[in-house]
Amino acid sequence: MEKANIINIEEEVENKIIDFIILGSGNRLIAFKPEENSKGADLVIKKRGDYEKEKISEVSFKISSYIGPAKNNNFIKDILQKDFKPDKNFYLIFDYFDEVKQEINDYIWVVPSLEFRDIADPVAEKGKNALRFESSLNIQDKNKYSKFLVDKKELGNILIKLFKFGGEIDFKDINLEEKLINLESLKEFIAESRKNTLLGGSLLVDTPRLIGSLQIEFQKGDFFYQNIFFKRQKGVIGQEVVYQNNRPVWGMNYFGSFMQKEAEEFLEDSLLKLLKECRFGKICEFERKEFKYKDNGEGAIERFLGKEQIFLKGKEIYKLNYQGGLI
Repeated sequence: MEKANIINIEEEVENKIIDFIILGSGNRLIAFKPEENSKGADLVIKKRGDYEKEKISEVSFKISSYIGPAKNNNFIKDILQKDFKPDKNFYLIFDYFDEVKQEINDYIWVVPSLEFRDIADPVAEKGKNALRFESSLNIQDKNKYSKFLVDKKELGNILIKLFKFGGEIDFKDINLEEKLINLESLKEFIAESRKNTLLGGSLLVDTPRLIGSLQIEFQKGDFFYQNIFFKRQKGVIGQEVVYQNNRPVWGMNYFGSFMQKEAEEFLEDSLLKLLKECRFGKICEFERKEFKYKDNGEGAIERFLGKEQIFLKGKEIYKLNYQGGLI
């Protein structure tokens, strides 16, 4: 890649990060490029208003971009030691720029310079001493930099908290590493759990948590599924919850009307045939003889709602409303 093009992309990345900071902070922060670069910083951030009331007056950042494609899906960036002056209010941002999408990845690394000095690997780069940042672009792969992962859209809000409480970014509060979920794996597990529920392969708990309820559970790997519901003559109400490593990550609540045995059997058949579509926010249908199943959903597994119905000879005989998403 030509040097001029790299410089243009790096400048574009800086401008995008400025936008994320300003928009994410609700325009409560100002960001600018410093005239003097004593720390090797590319950006300086200040809070609008009376700085004397804040515990810190400004925060500075050095932005190191990796412009793809990345070899072996690995992100490597070296910081020359002679240009690196670590300080309490100085941070390094490492971001991956996707040339195809012409966009920064959703997640970036925001590393305190003092910690980077202590944990980075020392290397010799063309005869010069440098500190190396190295991490997989697959953010599910854990390493010593995982705790510094930040959603780029949250950067402004995170900095507002830094100015408000002073000192440093509280990465334990962000805890992005724990929030990362493979949505496709989650959806596969929910579909499998529902299938086992319908086919009687899941476990009906003898002593449910709620008096008078039915409780069904299913577990596979790190995921655990729990469906607690009440079923009476007037209808059914309940909730599904999925846990990952004992932490609730997804849930759905539902309320439906009572139906006859024949309609209930048709509902089970419909759900089995549409496991990966219905009750996830999609629109789907299934018909058999005089029965018709219809699910009018909107959204995606992260956040969705919908209504499913059963019709007999065109007349509605059952309805269930649901909503849910990531927790």
